[in-house]
Amino acid sequence: MTRFTGMLRAWLAILITSMFTSLALEANGQSFNNQNIAEELGYPADAKLLIIHADDLGVSHSENAASITAMEEGTVNSASIMVPCPWFPEIAAYARQHPDKDFGLHLTLTSEWTDYKWGPVTSTDKVPSLVNDKGYFYSTVDSLVMHADPEEVELEIRNQIEKAYRAGINVTHLDAHMYALRSTPELLDVHIKVGREYELPVLLTYEEDVVKEFVETEGLTEKDVVVDNLYMAMQEEYDNGITNYYVELLNNLEPGLSCLLVHTAHDNEEMKAVTRGHIYWGSAWRQMDFYFFTSDRAKQLLKENNIHLVTWREIRDKVVRAK
Repeated sequence: MTRFTGMLRAWLAILITSMFTSLALEANGQSFNNQNIAEELGYPADAKLLIIHADDLGVSHSENAASITAMEEGTVNSASIMVPCPWFPEIAAYARQHPDKDFGLHLTLTSEWTDYKWGPVTSTDKVPSLVNDKGYFYSTVDSLVMHADPEEVELEIRNQIEKAYRAGINVTHLDAHMYALRSTPELLDVHIKVGREYELPVLLTYEEDVVKEFVETEGLTEKDVVVDNLYMAMQEEYDNGITNYYVELLNNLEPGLSCLLVHTAHDNEEMKAVTRGHIYWGSAWRQMDFYFFTSDRAKQLLKENNIHLVTWREIRDKVVRAK
């Protein structure tokens, strides 16, 4: 009886929390169903909309070259750029010369690789909480959260955006490298605040507790866009066959707005050196992503499942900046 009573109380607590979350979302004109975005983009309410999004452009020449090919010849239709990284000038030049491509910013506050590092675009004396004793970003999100001053975070991400604009990039959206800007309510608040000021969609999903908490306490506006489903292969999917994961995902994609994060690069000496010591999200993983999303099979699966590829540019112009 005691065990049953405990289970009942736990179930009621979950139910009540869910009810209050739903009420908070409805009060702000939002719901867990984001299909109204489909209609705003000119599709039926039950359409399957997908953004196939390549992360980490700017981190290396290999990442840039493979991602460009995947966008020009494959099914990748959006990407985001890491402004602080060494190969930023190369991808910035490409973006400037190809204004039709969908490029956002992978706002960067961490530097995770063992022998390949970067730091802020802001002078380190102005953002001392963001760097370690060697002047680089911290390797992990946990270390960032432990040390970061939100005001310095805001200064740094604003400077990354401004540097991108000065380089001639027509920025379409903002997301967060290693989910760092979505790791705490304080950092998410900065992320959303800056996105609103620049009238850029910020990648958000209700699947993350920090986003739910933000909605409950701060609320969203009609210009804030939340994807229904956010997908990215993790260690388990890689171990079990990453191609199998992508095939199953496309065959079972639900109606609504979904975003699939991938990492396309060539498995060459440069990328092996960059990712040395890392199997997961390493050089071989990125080559597999490149192979699949430039394959005829990927194109056929999109067609067979009646999946419409949409871009952050469309969302920016038709939703976020709509008058």
